[in-house]
Amino acid sequence: MPEVFCKFCGYSHRDIRALTNARCQKNPDGERHEPYDGDEKERYFCKYCGYSHRDIRSLTNARCQKNPDGDWHEPYEGDEKDRYICKYCGYSHRDIRSLTNARCRNNPHGDYHEPER
Repeated sequence: MPEVFCKFCGYSHRDIRALTNARCQKNPDGERHEPYDGDEKERYFCKYCGYSHRDIRSLTNARCQKNPDGDWHEPYEGDEKDRYICKYCGYSHRDIRSLTNARCRNNPHGDYHEPER
């Protein structure tokens, strides 16, 4: 059985029930671990700023100045694409970092573009 990772802190467990029953200190709602819903990847990107790392735990252990819900990077759960599109306004760019560095007037949660899944 493959491991399941928490999208907020990178904690992993082989049993999804055990993962989601434990509290997560990095969950912005102060609740339990939430499973990462994306596929396993060579590199994981932050959906708020485009920062990347080889594993989820390292990505989520670094602070993100653009995360409107908390202090930490949160992994983008979608697949790699040729172009990334902002889910609030349709603006597109060839990489997540460039997309998330531009400001978005339509984002109700923050100041920057966020990629669609």
